[in-house]
Amino acid sequence: MWIPTPLGPLWLEVSPLGVRRLEPALFPRGEEARGPLAQAVRERVEAYFAGERPDFLDLPLDYTGLSPSRVALYERVRRIPYGKTESYGRLALALGLSPRAVGAGMRACPFFLLVPAHRVIHADGRLGGFAGQEGLKAWLLAFEKAL
Repeated sequence: MWIPTPLGPLWLEVSPLGVRRLEPALFPRGEEARGPLAQAVRERVEAYFAGERPDFLDLPLDYTGLSPSRVALYERVRRIPYGKTESYGRLALALGLSPRAVGAGMRACPFFLLVPAHRVIHADGRLGGFAGQEGLKAWLLAFEKAL
């Protein structure tokens, strides 16, 4: 399913377990998402860009194939509130990971917005990478007034 946003379209894939992928995309990568979960994701993304501040926590994610440490990281990042940020180092300390492991997990995250990787920054306030899309990270943080 394509979900139009002010940043361009997002591509959504779902499975019987939950969302498999939501990411900025130019081309679809799998079957078109349909059904109640796909519609719920679309509505929540639209609400986010309308400024309604949804947290997405009730949307199930399909973590099939991910390591337990990656799942723990994504679940922890899901709980960073709208308009707030947390450092790579603080997350690493809380989860027993290295800051580089946190960065790698955020870079590889297939759950755009649903796991708000854009809210993870350096302790000194630098944004850090965003899979080569640092401008997108800055836009999202400014939109949430977290900068």
